[in-house]
Amino acid sequence: MRFLAAALILLALPAQAAEDGPSFDSEVLSIKFGAFCKLVSVGEVPAPETHAQKIDLLPETPEIRWETRVIPAAPGISFGVRTQTHSDDVLSPVLIELIHPPFTSSGQNAQRYVTVLGGEGPSINAYSFDLMEEMVPGEWILSAYHNGEMLYRVPFHVVPAEELPQIAGGCEGYMGA
Repeated sequence: MRFLAAALILLALPAQAAEDGPSFDSEVLSIKFGAFCKLVSVGEVPAPETHAQKIDLLPETPEIRWETRVIPAAPGISFGVRTQTHSDDVLSPVLIELIHPPFTSSGQNAQRYVTVLGGEGPSINAYSFDLMEEMVPGEWILSAYHNGEMLYRVPFHVVPAEELPQIAGGCEGYMGA
């Protein structure tokens, strides 16, 4: 599993009940969520409470290619939340939390790290499927908190890749990964 973050701006997350829809603090930011093709990392930052023990830094903040909360568990697919603060204010620290079904080998079901959100331009917090152990169907909840207050919470439903072939195969030949 790899968390992804824009090279200059990172994001945050925690979790709640998956049956609800997305929620966010509309006075502070706007959000878009969904899937996109995995980008090649340009660096990493230690994140000991994540499966990979790090988060990847991206060369740019990717656009959400498929605006959906239903995500195929497929290599090369990333999914997450793209945010834009309503001002150039920087929010720090921001806790990012991902709650998900237990991974098949490790049993890990939660990941978190602290980052920065806001400033000029959009930010993204995302997850990329890198290992078979991570491709677990079920509810995945990505959340961000600042000073104990929720910034956003977006539940995703991860499904087997064959249930969404148009997305699962949509990054084949993509030059970003």
